[in-house]
Amino acid sequence: MSDSENKLVKNYIAQVKQKLPEWLKWKEEELKNVLKDLEQQLYNEARAISGGESLTDADVQEAIMRMGTPESIAKLYKRRGTPRFYITQELIEFYLRTLFFFFGVVFFVNILGAVFQFFFKVWWEVLGEMLTGIWIGCLISAVVITILFVYFSMEGFLPEDFGVIPKRLAILFPFNINEEQLEESKIYTKQKIQEAKVLREEKMAAVKHRVKEKIIEVKSIEKEKLATAKVLRKQKLEVAKLKRKIGKTQPVTIGELIFGTLAGIIFGLILIIQPFAVTGLMQQAFLDWLKMMGFLIFISGLFSLVRLVIGVSNYTEQQVFLVIGAIYNLAYIPLFVLLINQPEIFPISLFSGGNIPAIPADPTNIIFIVYFLVIIAIILGILGGMIGNFFKVGKYSKLKKAY
Repeated sequence: MSDSENKLVKNYIAQVKQKLPEWLKWKEEELKNVLKDLEQQLYNEARAISGGESLTDADVQEAIMRMGTPESIAKLYKRRGTPRFYITQELIEFYLRTLFFFFGVVFFVNILGAVFQFFFKVWWEVLGEMLTGIWIGCLISAVVITILFVYFSMEGFLPEDFGVIPKRLAILFPFNINEEQLEESKIYTKQKIQEAKVLREEKMAAVKHRVKEKIIEVKSIEKEKLATAKVLRKQKLEVAKLKRKIGKTQPVTIGELIFGTLAGIIFGLILIIQPFAVTGLMQQAFLDWLKMMGFLIFISGLFSLVRLVIGVSNYTEQQVFLVIGAIYNLAYIPLFVLLINQPEIFPISLFSGGNIPAIPADPTNIIFIVYFLVIIAIILGILGGMIGNFFKVGKYSKLKKAY
């Protein structure tokens, strides 16, 4: 074999290795065996194509084409785990234990900090800061850990891929999983690797069979193939039209949920943490109002995150969260009613350039009237959003009947 042919094989194997899931890359011995089997299978196929003669670049290229793209081969090794939304069934308990562990760390750190602060602050301030720290820490931990485990599930990870960590967490949080299950997970991994090898060989056999059939029948059934191609093309066009139709009628889009998640979490945290409070331009009552508003916005962002994890195609779950979100939006209304009753806390001077020092409480004053109408418009917008949610629920019901 020439250097150019050997280089083709090495490059192909390197591309496959790069596309393989991370859990397999962590197991050096199994990874080595998989790549060795793949290389041997590739050489055997190239020799079969050459008909016993010396291998050429064309033979190797044809064998690589029959083997499939590196992505298609790597995909065979990602088929581990039982799907359960975006986190597999096998990882769900490891995911919950990891959540509980980090929640415990957040609790410990905040309680420890509160103990030291009791010597310098009054107890209710310390308690309030401790609860706020626990709440924010737990929410951030939940978001980050959920995103990580969604990635692990998509890559085909199982608890046994993380070494002793699941066992240690199982000691701290002993529910369901045990040593036998972890051992079964290892056996399951070996079975999946063997299944991937068998599937790869079956795929090669199928490719060979199709090539032979094509050589024998290409001249005799050319017209039939053209007619079949037209039918298939028509079917694909119909499927594409149907997908476009479904896409256009989707009440909720992934982009909308991503924006709602990022905007809700980031803007909510800014209002809660209040990095702008040091300027002293706002009254403490208005800063407290902003914290309550930030809390509500942050929770709305978490709702969007849960709906994003569930997926826009899960019609029933989306309907449930749309109804919950509509009801939850009622919580914003009392906050804006509070602003109507206490107009003096609103920092109007910041928005008027100092021309209006404060909003008078006189209902006949033009400034108060404009202020009142703006807040009423916001409340109407909230009610309109609730109606929009119920309208989307109705659209999902129609989609469930149609498809």
